[in-house]
Amino acid sequence: MPVVARFVFAAVKVLWPGGLNTSLYLDLNRVSRQTPWAHGFMHAYALWLGLTLMAALFLVAYALAWWRGDVRAAALLFVGGVGTLVALGLNQLVGHAAGELRPYDTYRHALVLVAKAHDFAFPSDHATVAGALFVSILLVVRPAGSRSPGRAGGGHHTPASRPRTKGSMVLLAAVAAVVCLFLLFARVYVGAHYPGDVVAGVLLGGVVVLLVSAMRPLAYWVADAVARTPLAVLVRRPSSEPGGGGDVGGRRARGAGGEGDLPASP
Repeated sequence: MPVVARFVFAAVKVLWPGGLNTSLYLDLNRVSRQTPWAHGFMHAYALWLGLTLMAALFLVAYALAWWRGDVRAAALLFVGGVGTLVALGLNQLVGHAAGELRPYDTYRHALVLVAKAHDFAFPSDHATVAGALFVSILLVVRPAGSRSPGRAGGGHHTPASRPRTKGSMVLLAAVAAVVCLFLLFARVYVGAHYPGDVVAGVLLGGVVVLLVSAMRPLAYWVADAVARTPLAVLVRRPSSEPGGGGDVGGRRARGAGGEGDLPASP
């Protein structure tokens, strides 16, 4: 039975939309032939550099959350990492179910800049991981004041102190978007995938992470519990307070009496 299934799957040369996938793939392959000066970089980027950059950006996002003492952002990024692994596993199942041949197995004349794999093309596993990591970073780009429900003022913000999205996280997400999109382009440029393969991969990774992020209440509970133990260093830097942003907790404590460190009037 597995032999029959493999034969049936191998008959799928290109998935819908076949005409568009084929024309875009061949057009970009012609561009690849005309730009030999870019082959070395594109080979490296499509093979390992793109995913390495995405993973580095993910770790930088975690480091920022850790430095600010944003325990819940750290927990959400951990959930995103779990979702990335789940998406990669589902990618293998979907790939065997779809059974789309690699484009260079169908178009023998195509220029291929990476080693030819013997697995299925749809969906792209590189794109799946990139999409999952990007959405994981995007999930923690939110108003800075929303991370700590118990902050001073009971959640009320004056016009001058309304929650603002942390600029560094926004910049990080923007860079991650560029890195992710360029990786999708690179996987087609080197001849490894049809455009539909990378689009499906990035959507699969992103959707799985969004679904897995429904576990966030449990992750928050675990992270808040860990933050009160000697293992707190895993989710926040030692000088920060759980759920706070760096020394925000310390400033709040000093200001609890109204005027903070000001000496009392005689």
